[in-house]
Amino acid sequence: MTKIFAHCFLDESQKKYLEDNFSVNVHNANEKILSPEELIARASGYEGIISQGNIISNEYIKKNCNILKVISNVSVGYDNVDVEFATKYNVAILNTPNILNDAVADLAMGLLIASARKICSGNNYVKAGKWKKNSWPLFLGEDLNEQILGIIGMGNIGKKVATRASAFNLKILYHNRNKLNHKDETSFNASYSSLRRLLNVSKFVILLCPLTDQTRHLMKKETFALMRKDAFIINLARGKIIKEDDLVEALENKVIAGAGLDVFEFEPKVSKQLKSMENTVLMPHAGSATYTTRRSMVELACKNITNFLLNNVKDNLVNKTL
Repeated sequence: MTKIFAHCFLDESQKKYLEDNFSVNVHNANEKILSPEELIARASGYEGIISQGNIISNEYIKKNCNILKVISNVSVGYDNVDVEFATKYNVAILNTPNILNDAVADLAMGLLIASARKICSGNNYVKAGKWKKNSWPLFLGEDLNEQILGIIGMGNIGKKVATRASAFNLKILYHNRNKLNHKDETSFNASYSSLRRLLNVSKFVILLCPLTDQTRHLMKKETFALMRKDAFIINLARGKIIKEDDLVEALENKVIAGAGLDVFEFEPKVSKQLKSMENTVLMPHAGSATYTTRRSMVELACKNITNFLLNNVKDNLVNKTL
């Protein structure tokens, strides 16, 4: 029987779905994410892997290339694996697109609002019993109405953010690899901009682009210097798009006003400076963290790997040349 290693949490129905056709070994990634070295030790000799939150090394792929056929990611992103290297060894990479779009867009707006209106600081202040006088001068924040929102990465999630942002009367600029057609720009009330201009004029900048060689450290000392001093950076894409040390420096020196971050360059490690600042709002990579979304992502990853191994159906295939 075909063997699968599931590096994720499976509930009983999801586990049974897989066990109807495969021999399944489950590692609950909610408790511990295996390192690349641990994955080689624990998960070698399987024809398929369901991967949530862990890095699939080239060494693992090469070691298992005679048997490994497919890696099914429980995510939209696939920077946890070298797709070109996997393709060389005929290993399919699958992902779970679209399911998490609404959840991530909701959190993007949540981080924007929390950052602008100092919600976390106010919450901590009240819970600590410090509210003992007139609140009029406390936690003065920023307006959203008629401010400019710059979206870097106007894919499916970016479009969802634009739809939500319109309810706050935010003026939307976007920067993307490809310019939207006129109909979409009109529908989302969004105007294309160069990266430089977007950073120059936007009050809020949301990162929703994929991590590529071009976007790695896109936000660094030089690009933070292009932003408004009263601007906020919001990141729900990948941590390595921001050079974290440069962000800390920009916040400490008031080059920008604040940051709302769901992802980090060296996560789960987060810099002590970011954690100590009052002008940061931090979440633990929770963009898709709703009950419905996370369950649906795992179910799609299970369906993807099942269809591939049983029927050679390549739904949600990432490899371009496989």
